[in-house]
Amino acid sequence: MTALLRTLWKISNLSISTRARTFTSHSFVFSEEVLRAKSEDKPIVALESTIITHGMPYPKNLETALQVEEIIRERGATPATIAILNGQLSIGLSKEQLTYLAQAKGVVKASRRDLAAVAATGQDGATTVAGTIIAADLAGIPVFVTGGIGGVHREGETTLDVSADLNELGRSNILVVSSGVKSILDIGRTLEYLETQGVCVCTFGESDEFPAFYTRRSGHRAPYALADARSAARLLKSSRDYRLASGIVVAVPIPEEHALDENIINKAIELALDDARKKGIQGKEITPFILSAVSHATGGSSLAANIALIKNNAKVGADIAVEFKKLNNVDNFNIEFLKQAAPPRDGDVLVVGGANVDKTYRITEDNIKLDGSTHPCLTEQCSGGVGRNIAEVLWKLRNGNVRLLTAIGDDSEGKYLMEDVPGMILDGCIIKGGRTPTYAAVLDKAGECRLGLGDMALYDHITEDLVDRYIEVFKQAPMVVMDGNVPQTTMKYIIQMCSHLKKPVFFEPTDTRKAVKPLQYDYLSYASPNLNELRAMVHFIKPDINIDIPDDLSTIVKLAKFIPSVRNLIVTLGSYGVIVVKNNSNEAYYYPAEQMNEVVSVSGAGDCFAGGLIHGILSGMDEPLCIAMGFKAARAALFSKKTVPYNLRIDKNIGPAKFSHIPIE
Repeated sequence: MTALLRTLWKISNLSISTRARTFTSHSFVFSEEVLRAKSEDKPIVALESTIITHGMPYPKNLETALQVEEIIRERGATPATIAILNGQLSIGLSKEQLTYLAQAKGVVKASRRDLAAVAATGQDGATTVAGTIIAADLAGIPVFVTGGIGGVHREGETTLDVSADLNELGRSNILVVSSGVKSILDIGRTLEYLETQGVCVCTFGESDEFPAFYTRRSGHRAPYALADARSAARLLKSSRDYRLASGIVVAVPIPEEHALDENIINKAIELALDDARKKGIQGKEITPFILSAVSHATGGSSLAANIALIKNNAKVGADIAVEFKKLNNVDNFNIEFLKQAAPPRDGDVLVVGGANVDKTYRITEDNIKLDGSTHPCLTEQCSGGVGRNIAEVLWKLRNGNVRLLTAIGDDSEGKYLMEDVPGMILDGCIIKGGRTPTYAAVLDKAGECRLGLGDMALYDHITEDLVDRYIEVFKQAPMVVMDGNVPQTTMKYIIQMCSHLKKPVFFEPTDTRKAVKPLQYDYLSYASPNLNELRAMVHFIKPDINIDIPDDLSTIVKLAKFIPSVRNLIVTLGSYGVIVVKNNSNEAYYYPAEQMNEVVSVSGAGDCFAGGLIHGILSGMDEPLCIAMGFKAARAALFSKKTVPYNLRIDKNIGPAKFSHIPIE
């Protein structure tokens, strides 16, 4: 096996080794603890880092950060403190990284406007409430705990000094647990601004009295009150079910025994504001000035109150995350999958992805020179596109019970695709005045693709609105299959919908660039990358990883384990077979493919394998039979000039594929 895989890696021209880099084009990286929590589908709580760098003095800041994280762990969730380190947005920090931040100088307060600049220049940044909301949304973490949110500053109606936190709450569907806003701000106008932004503001407990950070009362009332963590979790779930693009504020009063005297706080603020006017202090300098005055007026007890409320908020936030995970728990379709698989439903499988006209140029001489030389070739045309190919396989194996949602033009190529398999493509997918996508493949004499050219711009018309147009087809589908041609926003929308409907999603990458598109979302039942695509996916999750070139199957499995958001990874190894890695059950199996001496074309083999595999899953077969179905469909494609063979049929009485267990260290 060692020699075989060495050859395979050479053929794939794949190298896993990378240089450690300070800067990266990838949007974020998970800590080992957060990565493990995602792999095990455990609740996670996001935490900001400005409270460490700008909110408390050392060593109290470090002590508090570690204690808050431990409280969250004790309540059954995983803490994910967020910061930018050396230009890399990091979701979850180690103890060493927390210690560094607690003592570091010159760390930038990173709000929305700062994130890209801090990352691009390789600086360290502590995320504010706004910055943390953005990062949590990117990382798929729905619950965020902080001390207090920003707001409209006093005299904000003339200075326009309004915290970016409020706008961010209005555009991200994150639940933020805080102790309200500090009374140094204009609390009434802050609540009005949040209402304008569509943010649902709730108090936590029996009272609807909105808290003012150091004190339990502000003189203002919240629109809603939540009795407990389960009520908050239900609110979050409802908000996501309705696809609201705005957040939730859960305002938790500081524990009674730690609350400060309202009269002392308000008097200190008024005196500090008057002093600030006399000294000409304004802008971003006024908040720390007033906070310092409050600390002095309370004899330093404001720091103790701050620590007490953030710890209490951590308990509440962790409880909400745990309850939300229970409510949002979905069926994990394991590729063991099939012994306990639910019976197939009556609806049509929905495939969302590319459909194009393939033009194949098969060079008939042995040597190919890509230097402008003219080579004799045979020209062929057929229907193609990864999504369309998979849909056609399922159409033939499932007696037409499949529908394809794609984007094609109202030109001759679009008519060709519609007539090739009548009834498979949904009628509303024809884009008026659009140019149907085309793909040109240059094959060598052996049938291997040497050059591919694609005109695929029309795929941008696979929109959320197009999905909504066929929402009933979506709801009835036993599975949704996506390929990498689906636009990013539509992909996110589909994954969220499938998560809410507890519907399995099968993702088929189309190339290394598109393979990473769904990884920031936390719900994929299956994905079937090849080795190059697997490498790209791993580098997206762990951009700084250093891995030697693998010489055995176990190393490939280790790569797959870095992708916990995919429940079941089916890594295709070309003519050598597939590896199935089940992240939920921590198991992996190798299925060798039958070796063949001659093939007509390899262009449709991968898509036919995926279609055969999906048919096996939906038929309730055991894993080895599902793999065998995929192998049979792929074998038929290898002997066909057409991407999907005309008369594709698979006997359900085929024997199971042979396999061997791969130990996971």
